[in-house]
Amino acid sequence: MPPLRVALVGTRGIPARYGGFETYVEEVGARLAARGHEVTVYCRAGGEAAPPVYRGVRRVVLPSVRTKHLDTLSHTAASVLHLLPRGADVVHVCNVGNAPVLPLLRARGLPTVLSLDALEWKRRKWDGAARAFLQSAERLAVRFADVLVADSRVVAAYYRQRHGRVPVYVPYGAPLLDAVGTDRLAALGLEPGRYVLFVGRLVPEKGAHLLVEAFARVRTDHALAIVGDDPFERAYVAALRRRAGPRVRFLGYVFGEAALQLFAHAAFYVQPSEVDGTSPALLTAMGLGRCVVVNSIPEHLETVGEAGVAFRLNDVEDLARVLGRL
Repeated sequence: MPPLRVALVGTRGIPARYGGFETYVEEVGARLAARGHEVTVYCRAGGEAAPPVYRGVRRVVLPSVRTKHLDTLSHTAASVLHLLPRGADVVHVCNVGNAPVLPLLRARGLPTVLSLDALEWKRRKWDGAARAFLQSAERLAVRFADVLVADSRVVAAYYRQRHGRVPVYVPYGAPLLDAVGTDRLAALGLEPGRYVLFVGRLVPEKGAHLLVEAFARVRTDHALAIVGDDPFERAYVAALRRRAGPRVRFLGYVFGEAALQLFAHAAFYVQPSEVDGTSPALLTAMGLGRCVVVNSIPEHLETVGEAGVAFRLNDVEDLARVLGRL
């Protein structure tokens, strides 16, 4: 097969410094580039400085309207307008909220793949108007995407039952490493095996508040390390910090080798999401052999199977019981 020109749009871009879709785009893009394809990832302005070509992938940096509701879609629209005159053999769009660009791509004859995440309209951060928009975006995705991709069988089943369209199931992977150092932990104020770990965006549906509240009820000399942040949820992050006791460490964003060390040497990892797809952070913890604790949403139960511990859905008391037992 001759090399393809592949454009990836709809994320904050690479290097991956935000969430699961950014990790997905970096890993898929780098692997496609290594196979000889010409890969372009559209990145949002204001992120980490990086070279024009990163891991063999061309980066195009464009601005966005930096508000909670318009940041993603405005950047995706700008990306599509940039790529239209240049063309592509495949346009890979991430996030169903970006589906409004699909009719334009189809009208220009560009094949499209749309990667789905969790059921976006269920996220607590969205108001009624935003939820209605996301539900209409689902219908656009089903009608105009040439291929739908889901990383979760639960999400794929929803689209089959609700919309009569069967997404291609492509599960995420995770690094499998034999040995990971510990030299970065001291700078973070942590000791190997002496902390509980959470990694994710600090937004309500990721459930960090459940973990902070439950951890406060547990007698332990372990720390709770919370990795992540969010630029549009300052009130929520401030409330988390107010609730947290002295054993809770807010580390902000951590990437690269330091992040791998955090995963590899945690006593256990907790994913308390109320709404989620297949979490790359959860998979990373599992791939590194950590005990994992998850909220009992179907997507998490699908991911961990019999290789994790689940607490009752959104139940702080049961989470505290599980933490105390472990």
